[in-house]
Parts: sequence; structure tokens; C-alpha cells
Amino acid sequence: MGTSKLCIIVCANSLSELVVREALKELGNDVALCPLSMDATGVENVKDAITKAKYVMVVDSCSDECGKKRAEALRIHYDEHLNLEEELGIKMPCYRNPAIEVVDDVGLAAAHLVERVKEVLEKL
Repeated sequence: MGTSKLCIIVCANSLSELVVREALKELGNDVALCPLSMDATGVENVKDAITKAKYVMVVDSCSDECGKKRAEALRIHYDEHLNLEEELGIKMPCYRNPAIEVVDDVGLAAAHLVERVKEVLEKL
């Protein structure tokens, strides 16, 4: 994982990760995806990206806020927490393979995330 300006922490294997992966198609190499698993496997692989990033954002797709909880449990400092469900006023489940009825919400959430990340990158 190379050095990126912004690192996005998500709960691994979640809808949040799917949303961020969709957003990354537009964001390029300045942004890194840093998924945290429940059992903290792979943390060492993403820790370097997290510590070298100028800005760290935690993104959750639902009110469970697993990404935020995992980051805090691992004592990872972050600059911003973005809860897409709250931001967009939509109910998004946290599972990885969404039913057809949430596919539009994934696109909406990814577009919202792209806009927010671009705002942050302009300031860095």
C-alpha cells in the first residue's frame, strides 16, 4: 500500500467497504481504503497507510458504526467520522451483498462520499 493523502477506514466486508470501493473509482491514488476486520487481522497491513496519511476518515454505512468502533478499539486516530445513513437520511444495512433495493443507495452514498473526499483533498 503506497502513501496516500487520505485514508478511509471501514468495517471490512461490509456495505461501507462496497460504497468506498465504488467511490475510489473516481478518486484515484490520493485515497487509500483501509478496511478493519472484526478480529483485527490485516491491521498491520493498513496501519502504515493510516499513520502516513495526512487525513484519516472513518466511513460507516449504518447506525451500528462498526468502522468507528473498530478504529477506537484499536486506538487509531481519525480526523472525521462520516455516517452515510445519517448524512443521507436513508436506511442502509451493513451487509456486503445488498439486495436490489439498496443498489441505488450505494450509488448515492458513493457520490456523496466522492464529493466530501474532494472537499477534503482540496484543503490538504
